[in-house]
Amino acid sequence: MTQGDVLKKEREKRGLSLEETANRLGISSSEYSNLETGNSPVEDWGFRLAQAAITLETPTSRLLTDSGRSRDCRPGQAGELIRRHRERRGKSKEEMAAAMGISVEEYERVETGGSPIETFGPLLLAFAETIEQPVFNLFYPCGLPYRELEDYP
Repeated sequence: MTQGDVLKKEREKRGLSLEETANRLGISSSEYSNLETGNSPVEDWGFRLAQAAITLETPTSRLLTDSGRSRDCRPGQAGELIRRHRERRGKSKEEMAAAMGISVEEYERVETGGSPIETFGPLLLAFAETIEQPVFNLFYPCGLPYRELEDYP
């Protein structure tokens, strides 16, 4: 499965149209449709965000905003929070980069707010709120990484 498959399945399970979902997320229908194709950066960056949450033993939503609510997300905040949680947990940049499957240089862009997590993290959090589930469930439906699933109920 792809992240897009998970989004589509959850959207349809809730009886939401593509247009209604896009409207709730504050993006165009074509932008949202692109997420469901499985060919967008959300495929990699959503999963990397989940790996950061696991490594930092922190709820995914709290890596995006202190309140855990999408309406409180602001540009650059995710990188700042990830850095703060990394330092609190005593993790090195190298450990985080390895856990997220990226280079140390790319991880440094995460902490300075220059990564796609700043765009896709809040978007996925808003989607999770729309379907009334924790954002982490988008990455691990049924407790398994979506990439390992063929389908789920």
